[in-house]
Amino acid sequence: MSAPRLLLVHGWGFGPAFWSPLLEALGDVESHRLDMGFFGPPRLELPPGPWVTVGHSLGALWLLREALPQLEERLTGFVSLGGFPRFDVPPGPTRAMRRGLGQGPGHGPGRNAALVLRNFYSACGLPEELHPDISNADPERLAEGLDALLRWDERERLAGLVVPQLALAAEDDAVVPPALSRASFPAAEMVMLPDGGHAFPVTRPGICARYIRAFLESI
Repeated sequence: MSAPRLLLVHGWGFGPAFWSPLLEALGDVESHRLDMGFFGPPRLELPPGPWVTVGHSLGALWLLREALPQLEERLTGFVSLGGFPRFDVPPGPTRAMRRGLGQGPGHGPGRNAALVLRNFYSACGLPEELHPDISNADPERLAEGLDALLRWDERERLAGLVVPQLALAAEDDAVVPPALSRASFPAAEMVMLPDGGHAFPVTRPGICARYIRAFLESI
């Protein structure tokens, strides 16, 4: 069997470019990035593996729900970066973002997607110079992503996952509380970074790469 590659899925409000700092820090690790379609057409086809999946935030939840049932024997490891099997936080802020996007019956047009995204990036601890280009933001896809955060629960699927697991999180994550991160992956090697915010794969790519390389070597 060939060496495993990284199958990367970004979180809500980001695109495949989210992974560029981490992949640069990882060096020669082979990888394939999926695209949730928040800023253009989605690209979610799963090529031949084997794969070590890497998901950030909603991306980890999407992998559990959509990718793992298809990967089966092609899955050799699972990495969560600020992720969860259920977004078990008070729903008020997420619902407010959903209303701000203005998608769905009774919500009107999505005129405020840019404001919602900018506020989210600030909550992620992402410096303005690292904000993604949001000129092609798709309010409908963004709203679907928030709906997934509000509704999906993949704790049962995670409990049945038998491959090696690594979970990284940040103590100062204002989006995914550290307590949720610690409770989410009981079978995983859990690493809590002291800082970096919710977007720590971008703000702290070097330390993320170090732990992921060690994880790959261990499997």
